[in-house]
Amino acid sequence: MSSFSHRVARLAAALPMAALVAACHDSIAAARPTPSSASVVKATELGATVTWNQVARSLVMKYNTSAPATIRMFALLTVAQYNAIVDAEKAAERSLHPADAGAVAGASAAVLSYIYPQEATYLEGMVDQQETSSVHADTRHEDFASGEAIGRTIASGVVARAQTDGFFAPFTGTVPVCAGCWLAKPTPPAFATLGQAKRFFLASGDQFRPAAPPAFGSSDYVAALAEVRHIADARSTEEDSIAKFWALGSGTVSAQGYWNRLGSELAMRYHLSERETAHRLALLNMAAYDAIVASHEAKYHYWLIRPSQADTLIKRAIPLPSFPSYPSNHATLAATATTVLGAFFPSERAWLEGHAKEAGDSRLFAGIHHRFDVEAGLVLGHRIGTWALAHDVVGHQPFVLE
Repeated sequence: MSSFSHRVARLAAALPMAALVAACHDSIAAARPTPSSASVVKATELGATVTWNQVARSLVMKYNTSAPATIRMFALLTVAQYNAIVDAEKAAERSLHPADAGAVAGASAAVLSYIYPQEATYLEGMVDQQETSSVHADTRHEDFASGEAIGRTIASGVVARAQTDGFFAPFTGTVPVCAGCWLAKPTPPAFATLGQAKRFFLASGDQFRPAAPPAFGSSDYVAALAEVRHIADARSTEEDSIAKFWALGSGTVSAQGYWNRLGSELAMRYHLSERETAHRLALLNMAAYDAIVASHEAKYHYWLIRPSQADTLIKRAIPLPSFPSYPSNHATLAATATTVLGAFFPSERAWLEGHAKEAGDSRLFAGIHHRFDVEAGLVLGHRIGTWALAHDVVGHQPFVLE
């Protein structure tokens, strides 16, 4: 761990990134409606956890991080943040009282430096700034520093686990060729081994594998494909807008960045404590990680063709992802996120469920998914979110990472 004096020397190099972070938080807020049952929280009331998640979202945008890699990053970041806070609150070493802000800063800087090593100087500068701010708010240097040390220790364990999680294992198999098989052109299969990656809550990637989709060429399949063609032929301005908004592609915070931001906003609106905020974001993002693992396991089990590959006259509103069709990742993630957030914020549940449905429908409107892809994803995501909630930590306990 770098000392305060050593980190100060690197602070100047961190400043160019600050404007991007400041601009990132509300970059998509005006595009969709937000829940309104709780009072709006001013930006000056951001806690350490929310601030560091905002930094992470800015880095996703800056580096065009892929959607699956973004999900993994948020899971690693937020579980480290929460576990660091728990350890800091339990620590009673000497006469020190480790600060939550220091614990979050240490954990966040270490995890994000693992993901984005080229930003290490900037991230250490963030730690410097937060230590100075905390001291001005009557937190002792010693308390921030002891919290920071705890956070970095927790992060080292999280990073060690990540280095063997199999998330980026290369695909060495053979792409199947059949009438209803996904066509791996012009790119090879993306994240084809993700279904076997290490998980947080699920016993296996296929634990909740959806039943097989309609057989290619069957009357059910033909009807589903015809629906996609009909929507594409008569796509309304609203449907086109929904499809493009939810695409959340390169240069945006990505799908999980959207749900991460929404979870952060809800935590602020309901004035949650630092630990409560970190806990909810950790469960949200860990469940999302398991969701993308499960969704990709099913995708590469069934290898189902995309609608616009089966009917080349289907005009898409957005680019075609480079993996099979069934089930929909977007729908799976949306249902997972809204199931978790709905349990934590029950007064927002109906609004969240409607939001998940729109996210799923956007892929049908875009012409890149069949309706049964979306429906299977929504069911899968709800099951994973429910499973994660049932296996949540009890009381002020850390998540056990195996």
